[in-house]
Amino acid sequence: MIKFFINNYKQLDKKILHILKMGLNFSFITCIISSLILLIYILFFTYPILYYIGLLCFLFGLNSAISFIISATIIDNFKKQFT
Repeated sequence: MIKFFINNYKQLDKKILHILKMGLNFSFITCIISSLILLIYILFFTYPILYYIGLLCFLFGLNSAISFIISATIIDNFKKQFT
């Protein structure tokens, strides 16, 4: 199963791969920022709004990473089928 994903990743078009990498970088940065917000919540301030903001940012980062991966594979499959 993992070999299938690695082979699929290696066969992506260069433009789609570039967009995928940019999207994953954006998602990673979002997750880092949310981790910092949650760390500030734990160490300094115990306001519940900080917890919910950090949690929502983290979920947004994970969901966007998954959606970028799925979208890249679907678009690449469409491109290979119709060209």
